[in-house]
Amino acid sequence: MIEFVDISLGDGPQVQCGRCAGSPERAAFRSGAEVVEEAGAACKGWSRGTGPNIRLTGAEPFTHQELPRIVAGVMEAGCRRLAIDTDAVALRSAQNAHGALSAGVRHIRVTFLAGTEGVHDALAGMPGIFDSTREGVAAYRATADAAQLPVSITVAVPVCRHNLRDLPSAVGAAVEAGADRVEMSVTDGGIDLAAAVPWIVAACDTGVVNGVWVEVGGVPFCMLAGYDMHLADAVRGRDGSKPPVCTLCPLDGVCGGAPVGASADQLALLAPPPFAAKLAPQIARARAQEVC
Repeated sequence: MIEFVDISLGDGPQVQCGRCAGSPERAAFRSGAEVVEEAGAACKGWSRGTGPNIRLTGAEPFTHQELPRIVAGVMEAGCRRLAIDTDAVALRSAQNAHGALSAGVRHIRVTFLAGTEGVHDALAGMPGIFDSTREGVAAYRATADAAQLPVSITVAVPVCRHNLRDLPSAVGAAVEAGADRVEMSVTDGGIDLAAAVPWIVAACDTGVVNGVWVEVGGVPFCMLAGYDMHLADAVRGRDGSKPPVCTLCPLDGVCGGAPVGASADQLALLAPPPFAAKLAPQIARARAQEVC
């Protein structure tokens, strides 16, 4: 698994479920110098395998007036892999796609809230954004292929109570868009995990059938039996970020646990699986092996 250090460009409107997040905030960007300085420190202190790898997150990068200068500065700081979180709308322009690739942006991550434009656009509160995103991803991929440049496209699918039934189609749409990886993560602390798991499993199966791996975050091992290899390396080490019941499980060190804010009814479903003691060291060893 390739690891990235996330560097925020600032706060601002993002593609997210409006029913969960509420009204979008206005963009407030950090200065390019501040971003480059933080990225340089991350590159200098890199000590965890192949890298350094930086991902620019936060507000839409293509609306930051200093983006070309930031990208150049991050690459000059020694970044080996540069990724950006984007809605990909700007990449519909061949000039932007070519410019991003030439500057060193070979990894992009976009967000699909659903697999159909009607549901995605309604949840995002931005009419037409789904089709525009898909067009941008396709243009980025086509430009890279024409230049014979290897790129990686990740589709993030946040899981909430409002898009459960659309999760399999979201993965299908990611495949059609040219993604080579899907990150599915439970972001809704009030979601009924037991009801969500069958849809998450169906989404994983959709990815497997189509040759695209789906990584799942926010679901503990004990609730995704048989699909443990799909679970993300997302250990939340912050004190109090996991329910106390998780500390009793041998998988605590390699499992993200239940979503933050999970209800008492959800926590009552958690119990160490019978294979936990054997599985924990196997996962630890697998994650110690570098995958480029």
